[in-house]
Amino acid sequence: MTLPAFIYILRIGNMRPIPSGPQPPQEHIMILITGATGQLGNAVINTLIESGTPAAQIVAGTRKPDAAAALEAKGVQLRKADYADPASLDAAFNGIDTLYLVSGDAPIDVRIEHHRNAIAAAVRNGVKRIVYTSFVDTAEDSPFGFARIHADTERTLAESGLEFTILRHGVYADILPAFLNGYAERGVASPNQHGKARFIRRADLAAAAAKVLTTGGHPGKTYTLTGPTALNMADIAAVLETRTGKPVAYHSLPTSDYASILVKATGMPQWLADALAGMFAAMDRGGYDIQTGDFARLLGRDAMPVEAALVAQLGL
Repeated sequence: MTLPAFIYILRIGNMRPIPSGPQPPQEHIMILITGATGQLGNAVINTLIESGTPAAQIVAGTRKPDAAAALEAKGVQLRKADYADPASLDAAFNGIDTLYLVSGDAPIDVRIEHHRNAIAAAVRNGVKRIVYTSFVDTAEDSPFGFARIHADTERTLAESGLEFTILRHGVYADILPAFLNGYAERGVASPNQHGKARFIRRADLAAAAAKVLTTGGHPGKTYTLTGPTALNMADIAAVLETRTGKPVAYHSLPTSDYASILVKATGMPQWLADALAGMFAAMDRGGYDIQTGDFARLLGRDAMPVEAALVAQLGL
């Protein structure tokens, strides 16, 4: 059976009251967003601007400043920030008050080193606070190997002496169309059997990030940001079937077979295929089906349900 190519990048807590009292002034706070040309980092910058943060207070950190001309045109300062290059991080973080640290994109051990580099540079350069994009499930024995990255980074932050806030993201709803290609002919496939995930859009995560970056009361907090509804991959197939009026089969595959299919179908590196296959398998452990209410308390609304996000993305 020929299966669709599933290409996407995962960046990839307990219930607490969110402070609602007077907030400290933010007029002179400099905020640096790493991964600024990526989908999440770019969304956070645009959301900050749309919600009233002056562009002059925002710095876009990116490995390729030449690719960020659109941000520069909005008045955002560009700085090269490469997690593999500590010298670039020192230059980028100079004069920064708050760092929004977007999880990188590399094999597990490399990403762990990159995140440690960024936190060490923040300490050296007097950054006051880090807001980190973690993941909903940081269990180090998870089949999803990237969970180890987030667990290590959270520990490193706790040991850094800096103020920090951890945003544990649910699985991005935005990724779904990338692995639903050809669903009408071939159905949907993954290693997921029964466990569910509370998918959430990057746009909603960006709104939560902007709130945390520009208001007080968040140091030391961990917010688990997930969508309001939980679906497994068979449920996703059922949504497609209902919306199209045509049968959409679901195929649960062994994790190793699925990883092999990813490599053959897309040419992605083995480490990434193994991680993505492991992510689907990890859904069955229950760690992705978590709802703390943190998102609603931060923003006063729910995130968009994954069903609605999927329908909008696929034009169903």
